[in-house]
Amino acid sequence: MSPIRASMIALTLLACPSEPGRAAPLASDPAPLFARCTGRLMAEVEHAWLLSADPTRTEAALQDMRDLLAALPEGRTRGLLSLRTEARAAQRALLETARFSGNAEKAARAGLIAETLLGQCRALLPR
Repeated sequence: MSPIRASMIALTLLACPSEPGRAAPLASDPAPLFARCTGRLMAEVEHAWLLSADPTRTEAALQDMRDLLAALPEGRTRGLLSLRTEARAAQRALLETARFSGNAEKAARAGLIAETLLGQCRALLPR
């Protein structure tokens, strides 16, 4: 995604309420949300690698989310590494539970939560 396009999308997301069935409205500062989504998408890419699955679509979404984060003013993105790392670890734990738990109910619940959180992140992206 070009820097100009990422900037335009970031500004649009700041100004417009979400549509029904899309991501929840953004807070006044979307940087923490973009950071968490970057972490979640990175966990999804790593999980695909672990399972020898094709991560191409998720890698593209991850790059788009990184572009959105980079398009924000520098002052709004400081100190977000911990949020990104925490979200990555949380998503990884959900994915591992969903895939490897011996408890079918727990695995299904973890899979649904992981899918829902990732869906909210994907809803922020243009494609």
